[in-house]
Amino acid sequence: LSKAIDDGPNPSFVLIPVDSKNFGQERALSSDDARHRFVGNAIFAGPTSGNYLLRDYLLSFIVTLESPHRFTKFAGFDANGDIFGVNDRVGLDGRNTFVGDSLRTVDVRLSRAFQLREKLRMEFIAEAFNLLNKVNVRFFNTVYGDSVFHPEGQPLIDPLLGPIPTFKEGALNPAFGTPRSIFNPRQLQFAVRFTF
Repeated sequence: LSKAIDDGPNPSFVLIPVDSKNFGQERALSSDDARHRFVGNAIFAGPTSGNYLLRDYLLSFIVTLESPHRFTKFAGFDANGDIFGVNDRVGLDGRNTFVGDSLRTVDVRLSRAFQLREKLRMEFIAEAFNLLNKVNVRFFNTVYGDSVFHPEGQPLIDPLLGPIPTFKEGALNPAFGTPRSIFNPRQLQFAVRFTF
């Protein structure tokens, strides 16, 4: 259980405060804030003697669960005319108000050892990372496409172009809120290790 508060920086862009004379208005939950993080592991060892087919196995798990990280919604252009457009936010929205997804992953390892000689041991290893193949998003596209919020799902009327559709949270950018970077999908790894 934790709570991280700061006044920058943001991992999506180089953060220049909206008002360089008032850093206090940048104070918000940190981009690194992960309210809850649980990592649990377990190791199960089989017998080392007895039935040849059932002995010398090792099974281990690592389960990781983490609360969502937060991101800032950006207009996507120089909305306030200060010649620096990457820090301009949407409306009066504060920093890091976009809540991402939680992280959930399970890693598993199964191994079996064989004693070949007195000082020679061979071990077969099979590992799976993100076994359930959960899509865990690292970063989101947080470019809203406008400097003001719009009613979600209601098209805007442009005098020249006509109706302009809005997307998630009323964004003009259809990619707003979509994954920009994800953690690795399921990965399998096999190995043989000799100890002598």
